Amino acid sequence: MQAHVINRHVLSGGAMPSRKATVVYWAGTLFVAVTALVAGAMDILHLDPLFGLLLHLGYPSYFAAILGVWKVLGALVLLAPRYPLVKEWAYAGTFIDYSSALISHMALGDAFGAMSGPIIAMVALAASWHLRPPSRRLAS
Repeated sequence: MQAHVINRHVLSGGAMPSRKATVVYWAGTLFVAVTALVAGAMDILHLDPLFGLLLHLGYPSYFAAILGVWKVLGALVLLAPRYPLVKEWAYAGTFIDYSSALISHMALGDAFGAMSGPIIAMVALAASWHLRPPSRRLAS
């Protein structure tokens, strides 16, 4: 049984993840998922400070509900086991959300402090994506 797991792991393109990599993966994933759940709920409910920030960036108020629903769904997908193809979509959508926020802040000339949130979130997202275990990756 163990040989089967190791062989499947090697065939999927990676060595067994170290304990440190697993801890960093889950720390990044939990940071992204919890942030997305909270931000999504705030968007759906039009709560400040995120709703005010969305308006500051020039987006229409109805966009908050749309964005919020996708944030919540993406967070749930990242936390759920299996469904590696749907996880890839969640990672892509989350990256688009964070990079769009960063570009929006830059376009308005906001201070670097306003941009630090999306930057930190993108670093955590990249760590989560890069360190995800084989069971959460698409088969080669």
